[in-house]
Amino acid sequence: MRKQNYLIGVMSLFVLQACGNQSETGTTDESVAAETVETDVADTSEVTEGAREMSQPNDCPVIASRDWQAWINAMPGPDAVRSLNVTGEIDLPTPGYEIEVIAGAADRSAIPTQRIILKATPPSGMVTQVVTPETVTYSGPVIAQQYRSIMVLCGDQMIAEITDIPVAQ
Repeated sequence: MRKQNYLIGVMSLFVLQACGNQSETGTTDESVAAETVETDVADTSEVTEGAREMSQPNDCPVIASRDWQAWINAMPGPDAVRSLNVTGEIDLPTPGYEIEVIAGAADRSAIPTQRIILKATPPSGMVTQVVTPETVTYSGPVIAQQYRSIMVLCGDQMIAEITDIPVAQ
């Protein structure tokens, strides 16, 4: 909005100054002002396109991650169901991200590697630019008696691989 008001003010000055004046090339100062405005509008669209590129779904906002653990809950009891549990902590660039944690594909070996996928949705509007730690948890069905590893993925990158996966009985 400020840029638009600035452009209107600049155009007004050119128009007032150019009242009847013509440059030596035969063009009015108004046409020069119009060219300036068109250039500024083109620059704005480039900035908007750059912002769109940064918000692609393959981007991962995670700055750092730590303290990843995984275990299989096989505690006995009535109606007990075995579950895979994964927990860890990530650092995000701002508060307000919505983190969705889903089970991805597992390989088809007898002792599989399970992929856990983090999908981060940035906050809308303006937010404070401060590194924000978030705890991430996943609990879902077990597809094997044990796992070789758990890979935690965010965007196109693996942010953690857990190889010690005990069974709690």
